[in-house]
Amino acid sequence: MLQGIPLLVLILVLTTVGVSVLTWSMRRLSLRAQFLALLVLGVLIGFLFLILVQVPDIPHWLAISLIMIVFVASLFGLRIFLRSLRKEEQDEAAGASGR
Repeated sequence: MLQGIPLLVLILVLTTVGVSVLTWSMRRLSLRAQFLALLVLGVLIGFLFLILVQVPDIPHWLAISLIMIVFVASLFGLRIFLRSLRKEEQDEAAGASGR
């Protein structure tokens, strides 16, 4: 079991970095791309749940860590998406009132 621990830690670190980069880069994306990023996070949550159910040998600490990383990132991603949506609506309202 100790031989697989470095691999599991590597998976955890790579997942953390990947989800963090996806969430951080959402600020510069269009609304459609932000929505797709949120969709990817949602699919990732479902995929993780499927893996946790199908693979009983996965360590609990890794499973809990992966789920928490994706859930927290999805909250930040949703916040960024809603801010961008509000900003676009304000820009459209300002453009319509300026005409």
